[in-house]
Amino acid sequence: MHQYMGYGDRCMGHETEGERRHRHHAGPAGACMGPAGGQWGSMFEGSQGITRRFLRPVVLLLLAESPVHGYELMGNLKEFGFDRAGMDPSILYRLLRHIEREGLTESSLDDSGSGPARKVYTLTPEGQEILDLWAASIGDTINFLGQFKGRYEKLGER
Repeated sequence: MHQYMGYGDRCMGHETEGERRHRHHAGPAGACMGPAGGQWGSMFEGSQGITRRFLRPVVLLLLAESPVHGYELMGNLKEFGFDRAGMDPSILYRLLRHIEREGLTESSLDDSGSGPARKVYTLTPEGQEILDLWAASIGDTINFLGQFKGRYEKLGER
């Protein structure tokens, strides 16, 4: 069975050299969308499951737009529906520590405001490369889902 990089990504064994190099930076594990025995059920946990699978690329996207601290980032995630998912802030902070260790982000302390200094996260060039891979794979996913939906809707016409 193929190991899957995350919803919207390609299965290992069907990837480019760049994707292979950065596979360990990709999204959370899910099921392979290929015919080789993928576990479809793990992908479908309602919209909350899909939202959670996209946390990493959404965080990378938001950091590409501008450097922010964690609390501000948590607020920006609401635009993508993460408030509906009932996400605990500790999940975001664990992800930020993890992607910083991976070299996708870097942080610095900002003590310009009132109160304690805050850690501000910035996307690194490697983080931008991973974001580019996610964005490229989304087009493939949109095409796949459009084809699936069209065929499914034809079942109702019978």
